Amino acid sequence: MLWLNIFFIVIIVSSIMYLTKWFLRKLFNIEKTKKKFFSYNHINKWHARIDWALRIVTVVVNFILIFLISYERISILSISLVLVLIILSDFFIRAFFEWKYTDNPKEAILTISDMVILLVSVALVFGFDLLNLNVS
Repeated sequence: MLWLNIFFIVIIVSSIMYLTKWFLRKLFNIEKTKKKFFSYNHINKWHARIDWALRIVTVVVNFILIFLISYERISILSISLVLVLIILSDFFIRAFFEWKYTDNPKEAILTISDMVILLVSVALVFGFDLLNLNVS
């Protein structure tokens, strides 16, 4: 049942993100840029270096979280706070580089809207225990 809940949450959040991007593109006249689906889409070399450093830190933090979860030494609040910090840092870095170093700085609006939707989603999922984790 856990995987079914995760599947529905991902579908709902993805739909909301798509509709929000569509609406904001119409509202602010933001051109659609071509991006490959599973590509890195780095703005410049600095963005690539910072993004890869963040990815490495995220992997290390995830291993630490897995270790702590296996010994039940961490609360669900701690996990959600770490997720929020990772989401915030990743999207703020991307939005900054889009705003400062691209030909279309309005793309940062879309990135920030994605960040807000993901943060609200994480808060709702953990706040209302939608995955039925029953962990304190």
